Amino acid sequence: MAIAKTVAFTGRRWFVGSFGNLSISPKQVVTLAAVAAGDSVAFGDKLPAGIKIVGLKLKTGALGASTTLTIKAGETALVSAVSTVSAVHSILPVDDVLLTDDTDLSLVIGGGAATGDVAFALLYEVVGTL
Repeated sequence: MAIAKTVAFTGRRWFVGSFGNLSISPKQVVTLAAVAAGDSVAFGDKLPAGIKIVGLKLKTGALGASTTLTIKAGETALVSAVSTVSAVHSILPVDDVLLTDDTDLSLVIGGGAATGDVAFALLYEVVGTL
């Protein structure tokens, strides 16, 4: 899997107060230009340790014939092979993923070359790192 694009580090802050309350992450946005199936997009901002990811808001245009997206925290797929043949605007549940270290965030293209905009934000709870 090749990294087709790297989104620059933005330094946006994540809310880390009120343990157990549901929060939403800063929105991640990327414009894809004929990114091949099997390639990925690496985001410069890491996911902070001590959060439990419980869901994902995803919005895309129609990215191309047979295209899919997989969004990953480190090596763990948060959502897998979401079809983006037509536009997507949905909230997707995620099996609880607890991050114990600062973790990379990536987007993997599947099925066919993808062109268009992708925006997503994570729904998470702060559980701490004790």
